[in-house]
Amino acid sequence: MVAIGESRRARDCQIEQVGKARNGKPRYWCRVHGASATGHYGVRLAQCESAYRDTAQLGEALELRDSDYPGGIALWGVVAPVYDTTGLPPDRGVHVHARHEHNGKKQIDATFPAVVMAYNKGDLFADGRLLISQEAAVSYYISKFIGHPVKHLFCVNCGELHLDADYFAVHPHRKHLCHGCGKYFKDPSGESVSNPIAYLPNLRADARKTREIIRTSKVLEVSQADHPGGIQVWASNPAILWTRNFPEEEGIHVHLYGADNNCLDKDDTYGTVIIDGVKLDEDLVGYLMAQRSLQYLANKVVSLNCPTCGASHFDRSEKAFYPHHEHECEACGSTFVAPGRRRKVVCNPLVEILDRLCESAGRLHGERAR
Repeated sequence: MVAIGESRRARDCQIEQVGKARNGKPRYWCRVHGASATGHYGVRLAQCESAYRDTAQLGEALELRDSDYPGGIALWGVVAPVYDTTGLPPDRGVHVHARHEHNGKKQIDATFPAVVMAYNKGDLFADGRLLISQEAAVSYYISKFIGHPVKHLFCVNCGELHLDADYFAVHPHRKHLCHGCGKYFKDPSGESVSNPIAYLPNLRADARKTREIIRTSKVLEVSQADHPGGIQVWASNPAILWTRNFPEEEGIHVHLYGADNNCLDKDDTYGTVIIDGVKLDEDLVGYLMAQRSLQYLANKVVSLNCPTCGASHFDRSEKAFYPHHEHECEACGSTFVAPGRRRKVVCNPLVEILDRLCESAGRLHGERAR
């Protein structure tokens, strides 16, 4: 294991408003990286469009070689849990599992700002390496979740691998803005979503294989009162790279903490999760985790009931990632709009369910404090 660039930290963005676009929405620019920090609908991005390149190249990246871990390597982009009562600081980066032996313990089980996959093929990249940042890993997960084919594109102007993130990770397009040289280029084959991780199959044969993913049947029924350190819940997030000779599990992943959040009681994946008598719908969990990973959807994912029949409304497929004004009830077929000033939203019933669970957890913490 070799950490590179330990003395060279990634530079924080300095984002400021630089006027308005033609549609009247504000425009934001990063003075550090010289790149746009304006998201779709004129939102201010937490990081500019070039920050991921800086993080990957200047941050404390982990260098991995297959030959060092014959027991297998697995990589995931870190995604925030859909439910979290721990109060722990959010994790960011690429999570790594690496083993010397297939059935052995993990020599690496940690998160890094970026990962460098190193290969003994100097003809592919000058140094035989591929940088994988959190933004690339999470964008890849979101694109695959919604079902879009993901390809790798090289900028025709500077030759850099291109990343489509946030809004562009879920909306295929033909014209792409290179984050390396700042110039536009077009995909001659049509609308597409580009991600450097899609280049992995060109580097290694096992990335072209379809790994076995098994459905876990384990059941977790838990009371929040029994875990004062808090609970964290994630949807399935398939590994972007998996070299183990074992299938990957699919389900709802849960962390349970005991007396405090330094004491992890459980860290496992379940087919059924019930918290305080509330069964979590895995479909809702999956959509909400992807939705909350997109900055342009911040504050636009809500729970709504049909005013005609009272049924909870759930936006699926493309509608789940495109805020819209009119909603058609699946139960009665009537059309309705969101109340109040926020007219364009996407609907997920899990928002209200988790809010109720969180309120219950807050009351429990208050009673223990007294």
